[in-house]
Amino acid sequence: MPVPLSHTALPHTVVAVPARNEAGRIGGAVRALAAQVGAGGAPLEGYEVWILVNNSTDDTARRAVQALPAGRPVRVLSCTLPPGRANVVGARRAALELAAARLGDDPQGLIVTTDADSVPAPDWLWQLRRAAESGADAVCGRILLRPEERARLPGPVRRVYLQDAAYRLAAERLTAQLNPDPFDPWPRHHQHFGANLALTLRAYREVGGVPDVPHLEDVALIQGLRRHDLRVRRTPHARVHTSARLGGRVPVGLSTQLAEWHAAPAAWRVPGAAEVAALAQAEAALKEARRRGWHAGLPGRWLAPAAQLREALRAPTLGLGLEAAHAARLGAGLWQERYAPVPVARALAEVRGQLQAFAPGRVPAAHPHSG
Repeated sequence: MPVPLSHTALPHTVVAVPARNEAGRIGGAVRALAAQVGAGGAPLEGYEVWILVNNSTDDTARRAVQALPAGRPVRVLSCTLPPGRANVVGARRAALELAAARLGDDPQGLIVTTDADSVPAPDWLWQLRRAAESGADAVCGRILLRPEERARLPGPVRRVYLQDAAYRLAAERLTAQLNPDPFDPWPRHHQHFGANLALTLRAYREVGGVPDVPHLEDVALIQGLRRHDLRVRRTPHARVHTSARLGGRVPVGLSTQLAEWHAAPAAWRVPGAAEVAALAQAEAALKEARRRGWHAGLPGRWLAPAAQLREALRAPTLGLGLEAAHAARLGAGLWQERYAPVPVARALAEVRGQLQAFAPGRVPAAHPHSG
């Protein structure tokens, strides 16, 4: 796919947005991306946005062009991806490759992506930049549902959604207490998806770009970063609001999760507080063993064979070592016998109880916008 390079000086930040059959929502995304501001509220400079419209059968491209404000760095490019690549993974890869090409060899280059049905907050891009400039190789921002669409969800679905969001945030806080990460401290969140993601050009090239997977390419990309021990920051300050539709475009994603809750909201189970704490402590123990050597308590922490954990410690990176240890844990089967999933409301209460033991009176509550 040819990428025009001559119309402006190369930017330091490129936002690439794949879009297909999003005529009803693309206008809001374009206007929000064009209206990004900096710390003082002045229009943000040094970035550009590319809306990559691929294989659409509606007027997504025309609607995107109509929404373009004069003088702002947003452009629309249409293309036809070939069979086999005309899917969500192929579209994301094409968009990020376009961004990488626009950045050239900029040592400070930052690739950013969101979705065509998402509306970033006015300071979204500035917040992502702040985190990257603080030393992160990749930054994952917070993804919330559009308030008007969330309000239209059936009551049981909305309730489970809010409970799950509050639980995930509380679980992250407990994990940060038990297994601190200096590059991703609290406050942080639990999401790492393409609707709100930035990574340095260097990191993107180091991991070889978007992985060739059937779906969840954003999750696979973050896994690749972690395998290389690259620093991933999950900042709660960079926010986008996305669609709450129940019918999705991918086999696995937010829409499928909402549909699952719609079908059986009472059936939703998650790890309880004991499992959250045990996972955090197991990972902390493996990190310590990589620094100081084998510890006899590791098999008990991981409920996995010592031989496999010793092999995990020999992995070239911590990320690969953790991946191997988790595979050993799940393969042994003892973990699943000890820790059974519990209803999300119970898990939330348990995790908050654990947090109260760390800091009485400072238990994270479900913020009205936490979802």
